Amino acid sequence: MKLNVHNFLTTSAKPCRFYQLLSGKSNSAIDTPWLRNDKYVAMVSIGALVPGWSLICPVEHSLNLSKQYSKPDFWEFVTSSVDVIRQKFGPVRLFEHGAFFENSLTSCGTGHAHLHIVPLEFSLIEESIHFAPEKHWISCFASDIQDIANGQEYLFMADACDGKGTKGLITLLDSGVSQFFRKVIASRMRIGEFYDYKSYPMTDIAEESVFHLRAHSHKIEEKVCNF
Repeated sequence: MKLNVHNFLTTSAKPCRFYQLLSGKSNSAIDTPWLRNDKYVAMVSIGALVPGWSLICPVEHSLNLSKQYSKPDFWEFVTSSVDVIRQKFGPVRLFEHGAFFENSLTSCGTGHAHLHIVPLEFSLIEESIHFAPEKHWISCFASDIQDIANGQEYLFMADACDGKGTKGLITLLDSGVSQFFRKVIASRMRIGEFYDYKSYPMTDIAEESVFHLRAHSHKIEEKVCNF
């Protein structure tokens, strides 16, 4: 199927907003990694709807994580980060808005690959299916996403992290979709209007998260830095 690229793009070109952050140039505790090695970082960004909400990013620039999902060192870092988050904040869910185009609506102003790790007591899978029953979800291992997507933008979610064996649901997109999972979570929490991180940065929750995650991350920092 030939996709219409214009269905995915924002109206204006924007640089990757993570470029300076991953270069260590942030002036805030928010957007400053609380765990990192030479390949990946874990950090809290603006818009955290719940404490502990974190992003895992590859240092090397890419638009999505489809290639990363098959790499053992990626999952080692994700698992270490999840352990820190889970110890303090409880069970976590994972999701990615998988963009394939620069300035895509799906990446919503963040043109750099990142995996959301979100402490939630409810099933993200169940809530997403309920929120958008018209979407066609396919069960898959995260490591198969590159082959399944085959250059097409996607949404991926999982209710648990099981390293390279992480399994969840994927849906392929015919047009750009902005902040889908944030809308799902905000709707379930009955704070629907707060889904948009640009309008509601929720810096108080983010700052609390950074404080706790940094305090816990020092226990595994040496291991992570020596992958």
